[in-house]
Amino acid sequence: MLKPFFIALVLMLFISPSSLYSDSGNGRSHGDRNKLLKGCASCHKGHGVYKTPMLSERKEIFCFRCHGHNIYSENAKKAGDIAKDVGTANIQSEFEKPYHHPIEKIGIHRYGEILPEADPSMPRHSACGDCHHHHYAGEKNKMSGVRGTSKDGAKIRITYEYELCFSCHSYSANLPAYQTNKAEMFNSSNPSFHPVIAPGKNTDVPSLVPPLTTSSLIKCTDCHNNDDPAGPNGPHGSNFRYLLSKNYTTTDGSEGPFQYELCYNCHRRSSILSNESFPLHDLHISTVGASCRTCHNPHGSNQYSHLIEFNRASVMSSNSGQLHYTVYGSRTGQCALNCHGKDHDPALYPGAVQTPSSSRPSRFPSRK
Repeated sequence: MLKPFFIALVLMLFISPSSLYSDSGNGRSHGDRNKLLKGCASCHKGHGVYKTPMLSERKEIFCFRCHGHNIYSENAKKAGDIAKDVGTANIQSEFEKPYHHPIEKIGIHRYGEILPEADPSMPRHSACGDCHHHHYAGEKNKMSGVRGTSKDGAKIRITYEYELCFSCHSYSANLPAYQTNKAEMFNSSNPSFHPVIAPGKNTDVPSLVPPLTTSSLIKCTDCHNNDDPAGPNGPHGSNFRYLLSKNYTTTDGSEGPFQYELCYNCHRRSSILSNESFPLHDLHISTVGASCRTCHNPHGSNQYSHLIEFNRASVMSSNSGQLHYTVYGSRTGQCALNCHGKDHDPALYPGAVQTPSSSRPSRFPSRK
């Protein structure tokens, strides 16, 4: 008499591959027999390569058989693994850019690994399987089948894009010293933050480019993405540092449309330079040559409103030892600091009137 587990094994071996995917025609590209002509056999070959799930190549390069340079996808079509009319994006070329997720760090990724990483000694890595589940990913939902991390650090089924990013860029024990916990930076209890988790707190942002409003939400990939708009979407690689889709100069220097192209994608340059939101923007950016990053943290600030977080690479304490920002009202306030050889000890914004109740750094909720 056949035992139940043996029956199940036989069924798995001889069942039609397409029936393994209950919604194979409903968005799961790797389960669509019209695209993968051999079904499971399009990827899994006989005994396969050692230490792989019966794949014909090592896992770190296997995906590039279809999602790599044209010569590889054409070979897959000639072999009958994928249909000739299937168009596949060249993701491999994105990982060849100077800034990319480090998929070249092979042998670190483990199937079923728990993220965020709990072991501080574990080397940082990135693999296709960290963001995409090979059986469940589809055109409409490329994150399907992958578990994410909530804003509070819990493992969850992904609803929002940032929950995927937080798996590596929030509560990981091996987070590099130069990186910050992005879940904490976007925390809606902060005085200010870019609206990734929740709408921002500032209702007066005249520089926003339509259709953005102060009620809008944005995604991580609105800033971190392919720098080539004609290329495949996603933060695989970029010619700009930090995997940014547009240039963002964090060091001080001359102002121009390219220097802060990323910022001007959402904040009108004409508005910023005409001082609509801050009476001294043009003086700081155009005349002094201060970078946007000199005063603002593009993720959020757990200290001040308006994303104020001074870049200590160019901002120091004032001659009296003070370093803080204080807001007194709409477009009025003061800074106490030393920057570009100028001592603000403190410096009042035009129209500001200091009162006893406003003599300490602001905790009023607002957003740039």
